[in-house]
Amino acid sequence: MIPPLIGIPCRSWQHPKNSRLIYGSYQTCVHALEDAGGIPVLIPLLSDLSGLTSLLARLDGLLLSGGSDIQPRLYSEDPHPMLGPVDPRLDEFELALVQWAIEKGLPTLGICRGMQILNVALGGSLYQDLTTMYPGSLRHANWDLPRNQIVHRVSVKAGSRMEEILGVRELNANSLHHQGVKVLGRGVCITGYAEDGVAELMEIPEQRFMMAVACHPEYLYQDEPVWARLFAAFVGACSMTIM
Repeated sequence: MIPPLIGIPCRSWQHPKNSRLIYGSYQTCVHALEDAGGIPVLIPLLSDLSGLTSLLARLDGLLLSGGSDIQPRLYSEDPHPMLGPVDPRLDEFELALVQWAIEKGLPTLGICRGMQILNVALGGSLYQDLTTMYPGSLRHANWDLPRNQIVHRVSVKAGSRMEEILGVRELNANSLHHQGVKVLGRGVCITGYAEDGVAELMEIPEQRFMMAVACHPEYLYQDEPVWARLFAAFVGACSMTIM
């Protein structure tokens, strides 16, 4: 079987020594896809988005990884005082990728910010800061802890695609986000929650495979095999695109 090509949008960083801009992605996402049998393809932020047409036609799947906050103007809200740094170019870039994936039925997996951009692309909104906007929430922004630190449990909705893939009704998760899904976008279903009711698992049933998680399974799948099933299912769906 030919391994599927799975696109990962790059982020833009400044080199710490010379301030030169760098395009890149997280190694953990790359290797999680590789270990599941996919071939990751890094997609740079092109100045002319029309240039994506040729590249996207060659992809079998799309992985949207974590990153900066999303501009609240995209869901008709003013910035909250706790809003973190935003990257308008990245927002525009990923929204274009999501719209293309929706139109073409391209298998898509969203992680953390990726879950949020999927919801926004479908007309939904976000809690700009869970601590101040979601009373009684757990501490979800655990940036001071090891990336693979288990923070809470996630309950999985019975009969959901997530339950079918993961094979469990409850599982462990890390937590490295301070934003979360608020108003659901068109066709969005929440199929997993943290103990405080914050949305943790998401799927768009009308799509062949368009799913997302609020946690970071790329740091967990080696120690928590249940998360490896999600990457395996995603790569499997991408493989079907080749046929």
